[in-house]
Amino acid sequence: MKAFGWKPTIRTSLIILVLACIVPAALAGTGLAYYSFKAERQQLLDNTLARARALTAALDHEMIEAEGAIRALGTSPSLTSGDFQGFYQQAIEVQAQQEADNVVLSEPSGQQIINTLLPYGAKLPFSRSPHFEKLLEADHPMVTDLFVGAVSKQPHFSIQIPIRRDDHVMYTLTIGMFPKRIDQILPQENAPSGQVAGVLDSSGVIVARTKGKVDLVGQKIPAEIQAQMANRSEGYFPTKTADGTPAILLFSRSQTSHWVTYLTIPEAFFTQKLWDSLKWVVSIPLLLAALVLTFVWRVGGAIAKSITDLTAPALALGYGQEINVGPLYLREADEVGQALVEASYLLKAAQYEARHDKLTGLANRALFNEAVQGQMLLCKQMKATMAVLYIDLDGFKAVNDTHGHSAGDELLCSVASRLSASVGSSGVVARLGGDEFAILLANSGNDDARVLAETLIENVSAPHAMGHLSISISASIGIALLTEASQTPHSLLRAADEAMYRAKRAGRQRYVVADPSLDRKSVV
Repeated sequence: MKAFGWKPTIRTSLIILVLACIVPAALAGTGLAYYSFKAERQQLLDNTLARARALTAALDHEMIEAEGAIRALGTSPSLTSGDFQGFYQQAIEVQAQQEADNVVLSEPSGQQIINTLLPYGAKLPFSRSPHFEKLLEADHPMVTDLFVGAVSKQPHFSIQIPIRRDDHVMYTLTIGMFPKRIDQILPQENAPSGQVAGVLDSSGVIVARTKGKVDLVGQKIPAEIQAQMANRSEGYFPTKTADGTPAILLFSRSQTSHWVTYLTIPEAFFTQKLWDSLKWVVSIPLLLAALVLTFVWRVGGAIAKSITDLTAPALALGYGQEINVGPLYLREADEVGQALVEASYLLKAAQYEARHDKLTGLANRALFNEAVQGQMLLCKQMKATMAVLYIDLDGFKAVNDTHGHSAGDELLCSVASRLSASVGSSGVVARLGGDEFAILLANSGNDDARVLAETLIENVSAPHAMGHLSISISASIGIALLTEASQTPHSLLRAADEAMYRAKRAGRQRYVVADPSLDRKSVV
């Protein structure tokens, strides 16, 4: 790819630039500093918002960890058998492990059975914490807002789960946390001067705060700030701190607990950066202009050589990252740009070959596993469903033996084309190796997978015209749906593979769905 037309050299451009900028250099520098300040400000806001997201993720981790602990506790044989004293000792251990306030087991009426803040057998209160009524109707845990505990008499929050037996709520299990547990996730060091970090519960009550007026913990933030956050998962806006200092508030809301983590940065922090930039941009450009006029010829040649010397290293980048470079102003820079473009072509080709099957052009096993892992994470977050179909061709070896491997390869390409056409944009089709294929069907349940399997069997079984040959072949399909037992792409694919082999043993040219209810591994 060649660049045409005359373009100035670095030496010529530097002479023109210096002559044009001597007088307006200071003004241009001021404008540049201002725009640089705006870009830096935006970058800082973006980075701070990213830190708010990270704090939210850390908050969710704390919640999930505590939830997992009481879920495990809720399966205790002691609870099932009614051995409340034994269960009390187990609850004490969980409390210590989680550094919690207490663990409470209650009847659906609200009467506490055990409370680890008091000895076993002590008289316990009747207490209904926030969200208690919703908890009795829900199948998922509840995270309360900050409230005063009936026994501890101190502000805390809790994570509550229902314990069901035969579709009836037998108990509620609660783990209580002091706000200081949240303090551990808030940044204390390496923060911009004047920055304040904090956590709000779903009602806007301050749960934790890094600095300033710590007595604000337990108080609601002003209504105007709540209004700015309403119906938004994240963002930032100008506000004032508790002491009236103008600031920018950046926040991120947890989709699990609906709590909010926030960071505030004083406006003075940005203003100081602007003045620090401006005090240099007036004098330095003028001084540099005088120096450049003297040394422009020598320096220009050195810069040109430095750029052209980068051509060979730029080609090596093609094996590490993709590069997209448009036309550049300088002739020498164009040479570097073209080298980077060539390197990007190499990178793109290498990445494609590493993630796709060379024969059919479908995704290979590595890319398929990545897609399955990503979809599994998304399904767990969104509580969605997915399915994996494992496909093995019936009688493919006979095709190779009868018509040769060339015909077999052509048949595989034909099957791949029919699979892709059948799935369309609703999933990912991959060749795992040999005559084995797999399909990831996103946002689909049992019925969708069955319908697709029937369609695939019909389409694959139709005769494949290859020159003067017409070859008929069939397919056996195993279906695995995302279940609690399928925690990894490997286990999900293995379940589909096992189901496929059952389809073969049942007579081939059919599908079988893995049954998660039979020891989490069986198929029907």
